[in-house]
Amino acid sequence: MINKQKVQELLEAALEENGSGLFPVSVSVSPRNEIKVYLDGMQGVNIEDCVSVSRYIENCLDRDEEDFELTVSSAGLDQPLRVAAQYQKNKGRDVKVLAASGETFKGRISDADMSGFTLAVSPAGKSKKGRKSQKETAEAEAEPRRFSYEEIKETKLVITFK
Repeated sequence: MINKQKVQELLEAALEENGSGLFPVSVSVSPRNEIKVYLDGMQGVNIEDCVSVSRYIENCLDRDEEDFELTVSSAGLDQPLRVAAQYQKNKGRDVKVLAASGETFKGRISDADMSGFTLAVSPAGKSKKGRKSQKETAEAEAEPRRFSYEEIKETKLVITFK
């Protein structure tokens, strides 16, 4: 079986060589050598980035020694945020947070660093008025709440179509 640590090291080298500001989100290697690499970047991830990283990793692994399947992809909008850089990238975006305690919070990421993030928690139970006045009311009454990454079970972006 291909070593996950080796793939992570190759990924770091590929991202350094790529120089496009990408960062790793997750790496997994199944017992059947199915390697899945998910990337993100402050400016997003394009197909050329994925191809470049995939080719680098593939060229460094020997198929004659061990066969594998490699997938390199961007972290999707429907996927939970996994690393601190994703929280920093998504400052100002609305999210739904499931705390390890089981509590759920909705709000906007107002700040993020390597130890945690601050969520401007939306007031619960507000009646739906006009969209603009509801947004202004929510921002005026939102209470900031600081979370460490350890106390979070899952954070997902709230996707809205306007």
